Amino acid sequence: MEGSPTATTLGDQERFWANHQPFLESCGYMLRRRYRPGWFPDVLAGKSVLHCEDSLVTSAQVLDATRISDGAPVVLKIVATFSPDTRTSWFLTNEPGAEHHAIPCLELIPFSVSEDLAFMVMPRMRECCDPPWFATVREFVEFAQQGLVYLHSKNIAHRDICTRNIVVDPSTMIPGGSHFLMPWMASDGVTPLTHFEEGHTDKPYMKSRTQAGPLKYYFIDFGLSVQFRSFEERELVIGEFGRLRKNIPEISGTVPYDPFKVDVRLVGEMLLHEFLHLYDGLNFIIPFVRKLRRKNPARRPDAAAALELFKALISKMTDKELDRTIRRAWGSWEVSWQKIILFLRGSGATS
Repeated sequence: MEGSPTATTLGDQERFWANHQPFLESCGYMLRRRYRPGWFPDVLAGKSVLHCEDSLVTSAQVLDATRISDGAPVVLKIVATFSPDTRTSWFLTNEPGAEHHAIPCLELIPFSVSEDLAFMVMPRMRECCDPPWFATVREFVEFAQQGLVYLHSKNIAHRDICTRNIVVDPSTMIPGGSHFLMPWMASDGVTPLTHFEEGHTDKPYMKSRTQAGPLKYYFIDFGLSVQFRSFEERELVIGEFGRLRKNIPEISGTVPYDPFKVDVRLVGEMLLHEFLHLYDGLNFIIPFVRKLRRKNPARRPDAAAALELFKALISKMTDKELDRTIRRAWGSWEVSWQKIILFLRGSGATS
C-alpha cells in the first residue's frame, strides 16, 4: 500500500518524524537512526532483515527518542496543545503525589509551524503486561492497587482504563533497557532478552517482577479524561469512548452517565478480560470483580471503597498464598472457559 512503511522506505507517518528530526535534535532529543538525515537501510548493505534494527517500522503518533543531555530514554507524543490529554497530564505533573500514579510530562514542545500542536515528552516506560509475565499472586496484587483513588481524589475520571493505558517503570526490571517496538528485545532491537540469573549478566536480561520489585505503575493517555474543579462540581457526561466501551452498559452518546462509576467498571472489565481470562490462579478475585462489574452504576463501589474491598480480600491471605504461582494461559481455551463458566454460574456482572 502506498505510504506504508517497509524495511527500506519510510511510511507517511514516519516521514513526518524524519522531517522534524533536525528540529527535535535542536530541542535536545535524538530520534533513532532510521529517522535521521542520510539514512541508508542496513538491509541494502547485505545484512539480514532480522539483524537490522533500522528495519523496525511504525505508523504511530508516538515515538521513542533519547535525551541528548544525559542519554535518558524518552517518548515523544504528538498532542493538541489544549487537549484534555495535554491539560490533564500537565496538571498532574505539577500536582503533589501524582508522581506515584501518573506518568509526568517532562516538557511540551510546540510545533515550529503551529502552536496548536506540540510534542509531549515523557519518560520511556513499558506497557504493564509486556514480559515478564505476572508470575505470583503478590505481583498481581502490587499491580491491582494502582492509583485510581488518587485520580478520582483530584476529580479526574480517566474513561479509558485498560492495560494499554497503564505502564510500568522498567528501570530495575530491565537495567540495560529494551527496544521501544520490540519489548522482548534488548535496546539494540536484535538481541533477545534472557531471564536473569545471578552471576550471569554478560547478556541483556530481564528480571522477574519479584526480583525487580517493588515496581511503579502509572496511568497514561488522558485524551478521553474529564476533570472537574471540585467534588461538588462533578457532572454527568456523555460520549461513547474507550477501548472497552462496548462492555459498559451505561455508555451513551446521548444519555448522561457518571464517568467515575464508569472508571470502576472499566477496572472490573480489565481484571476480567486481561487477567482472569489469561491467567490461571486468580479465581480468588472473582467476587471482587463481580462487584466492580455490576450493571447498575449506583450499586458499584466508588474507587476508594473498591480499594478497601480489595485490601480486605488480600489481608486474609498468608504469605504462602501471596507467593503462590500464577500461570499465563497463553490463550488456553481451557482456562478461559473455566472462568466463563464461573461467571455464568453467578459470579459475573449482576444488576
